[in-house]
Amino acid sequence: MYELIRKTLIIVLCLMLSKMLNMNVSVYLVLFSILVAMASFSKHLSSSLKILLPSVYAAIGAAIVNQIFDAHPFIIWACCVLYFDYVRRGATNNFRILMATLPLFMVIFITTYHNSGYSESIVDFIRDVILSAFLAALVGSLVNHLMPIKANVGKPEIIVVEVTGADRLKMLVLVGGGLSFIMINQVTSAVFCLVPLITSAMQPTHGHMKQHSKDKILSQVGGCSLAIIAAFLYSGTEVNLISYFIISSLLICLLLLWSHHSEEAKDRAIHADVLMGFLIPYQLYIARYGNDFGLTSISLRAVELVIALMIIYVVAHWLDALGKESSTQTSS
Repeated sequence: MYELIRKTLIIVLCLMLSKMLNMNVSVYLVLFSILVAMASFSKHLSSSLKILLPSVYAAIGAAIVNQIFDAHPFIIWACCVLYFDYVRRGATNNFRILMATLPLFMVIFITTYHNSGYSESIVDFIRDVILSAFLAALVGSLVNHLMPIKANVGKPEIIVVEVTGADRLKMLVLVGGGLSFIMINQVTSAVFCLVPLITSAMQPTHGHMKQHSKDKILSQVGGCSLAIIAAFLYSGTEVNLISYFIISSLLICLLLLWSHHSEEAKDRAIHADVLMGFLIPYQLYIARYGNDFGLTSISLRAVELVIALMIIYVVAHWLDALGKESSTQTSS
């Protein structure tokens, strides 16, 4: 329970800061807080910042490329695709795959919004990224000073994953194709749907991709459903800092408790992913503009996620069937 309170405190304090500071892109602070709460166990500010620096570098690099080639979207897309390939080639074990997700999302997020007519606020994006990283690391360091880690934190098992040409091609087609679709159609609301595309494209086999898409439907859409329930909890009341703190703490602690007490590693991963699926719409749409609870925006996000994940499942199923058919013909 001690560890659950420590993680809850880090995430909730960052949620409160994102609400009070009114940053243009306050979702960064929430994303960084989850990463710090789950991966940083040090009291030192530098250790937490070290975990977040790849994401900050990726965001700054994406902003610079978008500013330089503002009039040439194809060049911007080509640079992003080259970066995707570079990251995929370097993701040779499970830990690197996990840590590559957020930097990739940062590149996609900034590219999408810049392409959709938000170029005038790109400097604000960079300021918010740097400020969010510093605040998340600072909150993590302060909480870890107040509540030092008592148990020995075991290092995760490193599983080496071979990266083939087919893996790199799958990454470019899924993620690069998804980014091009959003850039052409300027569907900024669907930018978060590319996160399942990133993690699915990095799965070692097509069977893992199918299972991953089914798990993501449970976690991400389940998180959106929980955010809708939270919106109804706030309905009819004036949202203030006290109510926001209490309800946020209870919901986050409940999700962490479910994850902690799950017997199988697969269930723990799903429950942990529900936390991300819940916190993003919760922070973006609920209790941000007075009493606008964002039910329409959350529902739209859930529908877009279902569509994206069903596409992933169909593609993975087709590739899996094609691979089995080719292996059968080879053996015969």
